[in-house]
Amino acid sequence: MVTLCARVVFLWMGCVFASQPVTVVQLQLAYNEVHTLLLNHTVEYILEFTPPAGGVGSYDNMPSLVWLHSDGGDIAHPVLVTARQRAGAVTWQLPYELQARLLFELERTLCPDDTADAGGATSDCEGEKARSAFSVHVSTACVAPLHVTVRVSRPAVWRLPFGDPVSVYATESEPRVSYYAFDGEQRSVRLVVSSESEACAMLSVQNYSCPIVQTLTDVETVGQRLTMIHSGAVQIMRSEFPRGFFVVALVFPTDESCRGAEPHDDDWLWGDAMLRSEVPRTAPPPRKKDFAIAIGAALTREQYAVASVVTLVVFLCFYVLFGALVLAQRWPPFARHVLPRAVLAPQPEPDASAAEQATGPASPRRRRGSNDTYDSCDDSNSDEEYDAVPTNQSSPSNQAASPPWRNGDLVDARPDSSTAADGQEVQSQHNGSQGPFGLPAAPCVAELARRPPRTLRARSDRYLHTLYTVAVFYALPVVQFVIAFQIFLNVSGSLDYCYYNFLCAHRAGALSDFNHVISNLGYLLLGALFMLQVRRRRMRRKRQPRHLEYGIPAHYGLLSALGAGMMVVAVLSASYHVCPNRLNFQFDTAFMYVLAALIMVKIYQARHPDINARAHASFAVLAVIIATVVWGVLGGGRAFWGVFTAAHVFTFLLLSLHIYYFGQFRLEKSSLVLAASELRKGARPMYRARLIMLIVGNALNWMLAAYGLLQQSGDFAGHMLVVLLGNALLYMLFYLGMKLAHGERLRWYAWALLAGAAAAWLPALYFFLSGSSDWSTTPALSRHRNHDCKVMQFYDSHDLWHMLSAVALYLSFSALLTWDDGLSAVKRTDIPVF
Repeated sequence: MVTLCARVVFLWMGCVFASQPVTVVQLQLAYNEVHTLLLNHTVEYILEFTPPAGGVGSYDNMPSLVWLHSDGGDIAHPVLVTARQRAGAVTWQLPYELQARLLFELERTLCPDDTADAGGATSDCEGEKARSAFSVHVSTACVAPLHVTVRVSRPAVWRLPFGDPVSVYATESEPRVSYYAFDGEQRSVRLVVSSESEACAMLSVQNYSCPIVQTLTDVETVGQRLTMIHSGAVQIMRSEFPRGFFVVALVFPTDESCRGAEPHDDDWLWGDAMLRSEVPRTAPPPRKKDFAIAIGAALTREQYAVASVVTLVVFLCFYVLFGALVLAQRWPPFARHVLPRAVLAPQPEPDASAAEQATGPASPRRRRGSNDTYDSCDDSNSDEEYDAVPTNQSSPSNQAASPPWRNGDLVDARPDSSTAADGQEVQSQHNGSQGPFGLPAAPCVAELARRPPRTLRARSDRYLHTLYTVAVFYALPVVQFVIAFQIFLNVSGSLDYCYYNFLCAHRAGALSDFNHVISNLGYLLLGALFMLQVRRRRMRRKRQPRHLEYGIPAHYGLLSALGAGMMVVAVLSASYHVCPNRLNFQFDTAFMYVLAALIMVKIYQARHPDINARAHASFAVLAVIIATVVWGVLGGGRAFWGVFTAAHVFTFLLLSLHIYYFGQFRLEKSSLVLAASELRKGARPMYRARLIMLIVGNALNWMLAAYGLLQQSGDFAGHMLVVLLGNALLYMLFYLGMKLAHGERLRWYAWALLAGAAAAWLPALYFFLSGSSDWSTTPALSRHRNHDCKVMQFYDSHDLWHMLSAVALYLSFSALLTWDDGLSAVKRTDIPVF
């Protein structure tokens, strides 16, 4: 150690010694030979190289490769090397610092001579031999003598062929440069680079000009670039590189740029205290990386058009099928199998006033705060509203005056022998016993649907209006944000900003990933189709009003909100895929959260219309969820996961009590005391089906909470989506199971829709889990999930997720729309609440 320090001090003292007159030594040297020069501050070498004139060693318009090694010098007094050629001059120094490492060796590729030609013109001032010749000037300011080794050769691989991969290698001191020139009418090509090595590398695509940037520091300012470990790919347009392009492969001295910073060891102090000795460390392995470089064909315009048109036709087929079914309903034999068996509203009396025809029989006004329903809050459109006529108190004279069953184009009339007295008897049976909070022992829909239809309709429509408002204020900044990202990507040239599937990302105009944008077309078209279906049902119900005592109350506003939500998902998902990354991840999932929440609200609203959540409360909860997701992704850690897990479990427990007691439970002392007293009684639960569903739901959520706490994945947005979609699926299964358990039968088309939804969800989830990128990790590690296109050489697994999930959502929403059609002729006093 002392000897090494003394030598360093001697070299430093020699390097800073006073300057002496310089002797210039000019040498003519040959290719492919190693030359050693003795150098100090008094000697400067001019080394001239002329490529062989023909035969095996002919130049063939290939550049020269200069390799240099120095055994001395320092950063303050390095060996300066200047290569002068027709295309320009470039200077290097030895030693040089590369990410905190000092290197005494380098290899660089010089510019081909024709990079200096303007439009391919050749100067008359020089001959062919002079054009290929170049010189290398070597000097230093260091007084101490040192040896510099020089070798000039040709690259083993220079011109990249089309279609056939070639193998090259690179090290941290020896970047590798190769060249591709577009052939014929090629508009674009796809560059694919793969490697089996685990070393981190940078792949740079540069224009065919001089100088060729071959350092990690300077490569950040030119061309297009990306980090890679095992694979990297990019589509290159001829319009951006008209004379062809250089492919430069550089190796990082460490893997931090590809794998991220090493996690901090919290136990370093304990380990040092226990070991009491320095752990021996082995020298790092040599940073050499092998590459396989392939140039392949990019898709033609015809392939773009075919894939886009096929996608459009597939989804337009749903419109054609819907139109065919609408026309088929005009055929009586088919209509009997699809039209609901509904009870229409009684005909108004001939002498009834216009007001009575519009609002029904006069009823006394009341103010808010009435205890006639289980609804504890009221946010109707006006402070005053009319009481609905109780379903069990219809006038017998009215029942007799207008038959409850009436033939029409959507009804299949059958005799009905029920009377108002029967309804009163059933109602009294329901109210025979009461549970906590004054709840009936066996509630029916009639008891939870006492609000006037106008109020229920306004509450349902408010979901659609609120969704429109939120979507406009959310989507407009999103579109502006992602456009700025795409512009920044195109200007900066760094492909690490966006997490594409580079093996299946097809450029179109300014869009770098057109296929992941166009594959969202299904959400847009099928969402609009579902809204059209809901609109048609609503207009038909308006033309032929249903009897208020029969069937499930209609909630068309909430159903329309589901279709509108699908359309917003299309816009936001397409915007996200313009440049997917950690900063805009929520664009892709925000309205998926909305759809999952609205599905659960819709199912609950079917049999709890008076006590269902309001639109403003639902969207406020969704806002909290999205804010939590942003916090979890950008600042998540152990503390966050602990807080979130506790909040998740507590929130679901509170929601379970609210659901079990039909919205009457509040987080206040009186409600807690009453619920605790019921629990202490240990009696048989009054609502067993409800209790079973809530126990299963709590078990599922506790398992998800425990899994999230143990796993602590970086993709918290995906974890939240699994939680919400899992609960929505569980609620759908529970609702379907309870319908069957209570003897309610679904119409055949509802079963067909459920079967189609299941058939679409299974492959959709498979393709979603297979993934094609992962924004929660580094760009280089995300490329490990990149894969080739699966359909028409245009769509990958995530595109298939977009299309299949759009179909699955549409069929699921259609099932929600139709699975209660079998109750159109059943009195609400006979429809159980679950």
